[in-house]
Amino acid sequence: MDQKSCFIVSLDFELYWGVCESRPLSLYEENILGGRKAVPRLLSLFEKHGIHATWATVGFMFADGCEDAEKYFPSENLRPTYDNPRAFSYRCFEGIGKNEEEAPCFYASSLIRMIAEHEGQEIGTHTFSHFYCRERGQTVAQFDADLRSALAIASDKGFDVRSLVLPRNQCEPDYTKAIADAGLLTYRGEESDWIHKKIKIRPLQRMLRLADVYLPLTGQGGYIPQKEAGVWNITGSRMYKPYFRPLKFLEPLKIRRIKKQMLHAAKNNLAFHLWWHPHNVGVKTDFHMKQLEEIFVYYEELRRKYGMVSMNMREAADYFSAKD
Repeated sequence: MDQKSCFIVSLDFELYWGVCESRPLSLYEENILGGRKAVPRLLSLFEKHGIHATWATVGFMFADGCEDAEKYFPSENLRPTYDNPRAFSYRCFEGIGKNEEEAPCFYASSLIRMIAEHEGQEIGTHTFSHFYCRERGQTVAQFDADLRSALAIASDKGFDVRSLVLPRNQCEPDYTKAIADAGLLTYRGEESDWIHKKIKIRPLQRMLRLADVYLPLTGQGGYIPQKEAGVWNITGSRMYKPYFRPLKFLEPLKIRRIKKQMLHAAKNNLAFHLWWHPHNVGVKTDFHMKQLEEIFVYYEELRRKYGMVSMNMREAADYFSAKD
C-alpha cells in the first residue's frame, strides 16, 4: 500500500479549564463563550470541506455538573500535587454553578454530543483535569489516575476514547508508557524542531516560536508518525495562531507559512498536523473562519492534485498501524 499524505486536524477543547491557571475568568470569558458559539460554525466548515478532526476534550467537561464530575475524581492522594497551587484545576469547582446552563465556561456535554454526531469528528481526551506532565510536584502515578478518570467518564457518557492531546503537548517516556497501558492508540507529541529541543530559556523560546508562525525558522513540519511504547505519536506540526494585533500586518505570512508546509507534506507523502483551541477563535470569529476556510480550500486543492487525505488522530493511527 502506497504511503498517503495526511492532513490531520485536532482541537484542544478545554473551555476555561485550560487557562484557569493564568487568566481570570472575568478577562477571558468572552473568548470562552465565543469559542462555544464557534463550535457549530467549525463543524459546518469541516463538513463543507471534508475535514476530519479530533476534539481532545477535558474530562471535567463531560460531566452534567459538579456532583457528576466528583464521581470520577481520583482519590485525594492521586490528584496532582503541583508545586504551583494555581495549576490545580480542582480548586475551580467551588461556586461555578451546578450544570452546563449555569456554568457554560466549565461544562459542555451538549457540545460534545453535537460534535460526535458529525461524520469524521472524533471525541478524544485532553486528560481529566488538564494535567501538566512537566509541572513540578506531580507524579506518573497521578497522571495515570487522571487519565483513567478521563476515560471512565467518557466511556460512561458513551464515548470510546482512543486519542489523547496532552496540555502544552508535554510528555516524557514514563508517561508514554502510561498512555499505552491505558489502552490509547495515539497522542499528539510536541513539535520536534531545534527551538523545542535546544532553546531552554522560556522567554527566548516563546519569542522564536512566535517568529516561526510567520517565517520558516524550523522547516516544513511534515513527518511520518512513529510508535513510542506501543502508542502512535501523531506529532503537532503547526498551531493555527489566532489574530495577534501587534503583528496584524504579518497575517498573510502566517497563512502562506501553513500552506507551504501543507504543500511540502502533500508532495512528499508526509503527515501534517494542524491544531488550535476553539477559544482561540472565540473573538474575531468571522476573521478566523475566513482564514481557516482558506486553509481548507487549499487542502482540497492538494487532495485533488496529490491525493492528500484528511484524517482525525484515530484514523491516522489506524492507517499507520495497517502499514506497520
